[in-house]
Amino acid sequence: MKLNTSILVLTLAAVLAGCNEDNKSPRTNTVGWYLDHRDELAAALTSCGDNPGEFAKTPNCINANEARNKITVQEMEDALK
Repeated sequence: MKLNTSILVLTLAAVLAGCNEDNKSPRTNTVGWYLDHRDELAAALTSCGDNPGEFAKTPNCINANEARNKITVQEMEDALK
């Protein structure tokens, strides 16, 4: 029983050690966030375009591309008015 408890405690400690701020993945920004933060949208699109093999399927690149698409559609609709 002591061995099982020790293993459980060590496993829990290892899991919790991996949960610190340094190991957090980057924040995922929503499409709406990118629509409100155009400079960050431009930076994300540049990063995604510079290395699409690594970043194209990440949530931030997908959301940034969707925001760009929404902006493009809105600009086209505005031009037709």
